[in-house]
Amino acid sequence: MTLSDISIKKPVFAWMLMAGLIVFGAISYVFMGISQLPDVDFPVVTVSVSWAGASPDVMESAVADIIESAVMSVDGINVVSSVSQQSLTQITLQFNINQDINVALQQVQTKVSQAQKNLPQTIDPPVITKTNPGDQPIIWTAAYSQGGTVRELAMYVRDHLKDTLTTILGVGDVAMGGYVEPQMRIWLNSQKMREREITSQDIIDAVNQEHQLAPTGYQDVDEKETYVRVHSEFKNADECNNLIIPARLGVPIYRKIRIGDVARCEEATDEVRRISRYNGIFPTIGLGIIKQRGTNAVAIGDAVKKRIKILNENLPKGIQLGIVTDTTQFIRDSINELMF
Repeated sequence: MTLSDISIKKPVFAWMLMAGLIVFGAISYVFMGISQLPDVDFPVVTVSVSWAGASPDVMESAVADIIESAVMSVDGINVVSSVSQQSLTQITLQFNINQDINVALQQVQTKVSQAQKNLPQTIDPPVITKTNPGDQPIIWTAAYSQGGTVRELAMYVRDHLKDTLTTILGVGDVAMGGYVEPQMRIWLNSQKMREREITSQDIIDAVNQEHQLAPTGYQDVDEKETYVRVHSEFKNADECNNLIIPARLGVPIYRKIRIGDVARCEEATDEVRRISRYNGIFPTIGLGIIKQRGTNAVAIGDAVKKRIKILNENLPKGIQLGIVTDTTQFIRDSINELMF
């Protein structure tokens, strides 16, 4: 019996079948995710190695060549390429399309670990990651400050804005462009150090020994128990300047010499290697919205714009948020053309 015979002899069944298809089709359409690319794990693994102060030639000969030789024996490798620059090398491994990216990642990690004995001992540990076009930010926003400092903006973005955007439904992570870590900078005065016979290593040792948190435990007095806490980290530049240098070349100093006597502490940031601008405004920190796998990119984009509009009404004076690039607009236009 054909489908047409069933429909003629049992019209109610045919109507119910069609109604069921329409209902479930409408439900699937409403909850169907929209994205520019399908969720596919592209078999590409990247190995990044940093070595402060090394030239591109040294990074290539002492790091890139050794890692490339080690990973060439991994199964399924199609293309191996590397880019070496000042203090950084990136080796990109492209595998066959049918290769399991998770298995390939484990094999690369094993080979790199075996090759570490041949690498310079002073390099930072290699960072191995798998890359996917779907893990790129779908929206870049800019947090900019009119008349503020880089440190103030970086601390506010790190402690408040990033977490606020990450909590949006469907957002997996927030990448930060042009961000520099707030730090305490100590500027040495060579003339004052020479007068007091203090070396830079003496200052480094003083900071390493005195500027640290350590558990102190409890104090029992009769029937009372008290928790003892020692504030052993300096919180501002004045406390850093007042830190005492206890030894000179390992020998105790019997007179009081503070860091402020031979140097100047400043609440600043890490070395600025790159900057971000928004419509010519500096300082600016870019915030890239990375969506979770399998989520609706257009819906996330709308939620991010709504959250930015709310945040702009409550941000501290001088700080504003703006949209730099929005890839979901292209997806929205493509869907509209498809529906048309």
